[in-house]
Amino acid sequence: EAFLEKQFMPEDVALLLKQIPPGEFNEAFSDLRMLVEDDAMMCEEAPSLCAVYNKDYFTPVRTKKCEVLLTRHNELEENYFLDPQNQVSFKYDHLRKISSDFQAHPEEDKKGELWRRALHEALKFYVDNHYPDGLCSVFVKDTAMRTIFVACIESYRYKPTAFWNGLWKSEWTFALAPASTSTQVTGVIMIQAHYFEDGNMHLTAVKEAEETLLVTDEAQTAKDFAKLVEKMENETQSKIMEEYDHMNGSYIKYFRRQLPITHTSLDWEKVVTEDVGEEMQS
Repeated sequence: EAFLEKQFMPEDVALLLKQIPPGEFNEAFSDLRMLVEDDAMMCEEAPSLCAVYNKDYFTPVRTKKCEVLLTRHNELEENYFLDPQNQVSFKYDHLRKISSDFQAHPEEDKKGELWRRALHEALKFYVDNHYPDGLCSVFVKDTAMRTIFVACIESYRYKPTAFWNGLWKSEWTFALAPASTSTQVTGVIMIQAHYFEDGNMHLTAVKEAEETLLVTDEAQTAKDFAKLVEKMENETQSKIMEEYDHMNGSYIKYFRRQLPITHTSLDWEKVVTEDVGEEMQS
């Protein structure tokens, strides 16, 4: 009751929308719109919040002209993004999920682009073999002293008709300086799942990783990088499954309503009817 009577402010709406599980933005936005009863405010807040949401969750864009993840790393300006693999820029409508205004956008740094393409090819081979409908993108950033590469991976399974949604995403970064023979790769893996049939259960797991990568030529370094990502993601997956098995044996069972010692369920309607009948006779 107190929640329904609350006077919602823009910051309240923003906080709630940022907590929406992956794949459920439209549904949650519609529900919140009914509660807030302020269409003007909701319409004003929606575009920017949806844009943040899409970039945070590495929303995939697949069209005939491009195939890329939306991230803060390839945002050129407001609502414009770069697909470095196809060397095009495009405008993206975050609310309607529509791409338009495709323009050629060639990469000027030829050497950096050679490295980026080698990394993308090796990482894509790994993703295609491990993630159903998964997608990866590799971005390059040049500074005065070094070249920075950022690799992003995203794979989702949205099954609202089965009352669950899930997302796996990871981000990997390393820098190359002239004549460097090794570099540090840092990564963040995030797994999110939401089950909402007989309850409302959320799983969020975040794993940070760091590993040394030997630097040789483009092709070999790219293969070693993909192997490094595979190793760390497999370790994370194994630990998640170990924890799940532990929870399934000792913790999840407490979520279930236990049957009486007779191991048969009670007919509560019959019990209530008999009790009421006895009280009326009394």
